[in-house]
Amino acid sequence: MDTISLHVQSLEYTRATFHALTDALLPSSAPDDYRFAPYESTSSDQGVHDYIIYGLDHNIAIQKQLFHKTIPLSKPTAMLLDAAADQLVNANLLHAVAKSYFPGGGMFTHLSRTNRLRVLSALENIELDLYSLPPPYQNNAGLIQYMTDALNRLAMFGYYSEWPAYGSTRLYSPSYRRLEYFPPVWKQVGYPGVVNGYRDFRGFLLKMGRDAGGVT
Repeated sequence: MDTISLHVQSLEYTRATFHALTDALLPSSAPDDYRFAPYESTSSDQGVHDYIIYGLDHNIAIQKQLFHKTIPLSKPTAMLLDAAADQLVNANLLHAVAKSYFPGGGMFTHLSRTNRLRVLSALENIELDLYSLPPPYQNNAGLIQYMTDALNRLAMFGYYSEWPAYGSTRLYSPSYRRLEYFPPVWKQVGYPGVVNGYRDFRGFLLKMGRDAGGVT
């Protein structure tokens, strides 16, 4: 298999895994207005799985020896979810179906929504054999718990932010993204949208009294 085919297969695997994750975490029904949205945002999670992948590959730094380094973490984290799912299925704690709900994915995508959430719970509570997990998570309980929390947060940030409305520009660098329509989730939560002129919060006004000598 050539390098390009391996890359495509790896990307398909990673996207399938995180699509299975957001399918379990996010509201089960999308707003009706999304049927009018362009591009891939009409997928069941409004493309939030791409938001998580982008965040893991660009925005999270981990400690590597004596320095912090930003390294792509989406595939290792997808492998973490699969390794945890494998352990629980092999221990007969979870049941997997023969056909993946998200083609291209591993064991995690063969689980029901409820069982995918149980995998996250097992990771959060460190109820697994840490030695058999992939690097950089192997024997690293702190990083596992941090990442489990981050996955939940990223899913919600992506869903309730403007990310879905970036449409065809969402995978560009931030300075080149453009809103292509009004995010329907903003309507759900009553957010009026971007308005020029909002003031930045710059702290509280501090009133200084005078001391006995009259010095402020």
